[in-house]
Amino acid sequence: MHNRGIAAKSASSLFYEEYNDVDIYIEDTAEGYRKIFKELLNKALGTKFNIEQVFPLGDRGQVIEECRKNQESNGRKKVFIVDGDLHILNDFATPELKGLYVLPRYCVENYLFCENAISQTADEEECEMELDQIKDKIDFNSWLNENENLLLDLFIIYAICFKHIPQEQTVGFKVSKLCISNSGIVNTEKVTARKDELSSKLIAFFGEERLNTEIEIIKERIKEKDKKLLRFVSGKDYLLPLLITRLQSFLRFPSNSIAVRLRLAKKANADELKEIETYIYE
Repeated sequence: MHNRGIAAKSASSLFYEEYNDVDIYIEDTAEGYRKIFKELLNKALGTKFNIEQVFPLGDRGQVIEECRKNQESNGRKKVFIVDGDLHILNDFATPELKGLYVLPRYCVENYLFCENAISQTADEEECEMELDQIKDKIDFNSWLNENENLLLDLFIIYAICFKHIPQEQTVGFKVSKLCISNSGIVNTEKVTARKDELSSKLIAFFGEERLNTEIEIIKERIKEKDKKLLRFVSGKDYLLPLLITRLQSFLRFPSNSIAVRLRLAKKANADELKEIETYIYE
């Protein structure tokens, strides 16, 4: 029954064949994600392909399995997209499948952090302050810089836990527990305590030397990457809640809803996603 459900979701692309130049399959089946992906992908690929609809299939494994079943040509252009998640810090091997694209960021929300998109969305909610004042208050680059090292170090520990002791809670630990103010910036002591707690469990599992080696391997692997915070830290579970807390500290801004994400997606820069074109196959 379960597999038939995935097959039915995949087959729904048949109804859009005359409208879609390319069939795009994604993980997220939660409300609103289809529209977020459609917004971003139309920006990235819309000059070359007509994209009327994208098709959520389920979790990462289900998308990969559906891609595996669709390696033979059927005359339709298609691509299968999965989130980066903690896999991209661990550099886990993804199956070598035609048309499988792993987001080089943690999740689709990580593409919403465009300073102009955030400022303009905040401006729509603010009746008094001018756009320049709003930008000054957000102070986007400072917000990024003050969170980056702390959260990146924490997510490196999360990635190692995910690999070796997956029963431990990682990204599911609420970011609000790591804050002591409404600045949208995590607290050094709280993040350090969280990191130490998980590190001690890893040390009990395979020793301190092995832990230090694994941390260094990840740091070396990502050393040359830009925008590390926006790549490797969960946009959905960590960065968006922090940003919205910051916005709510000085203006009336709605909560972290799918509608807010969709508004950001409509304004965000999606140029990085243009590379998906090279993964499309028939």
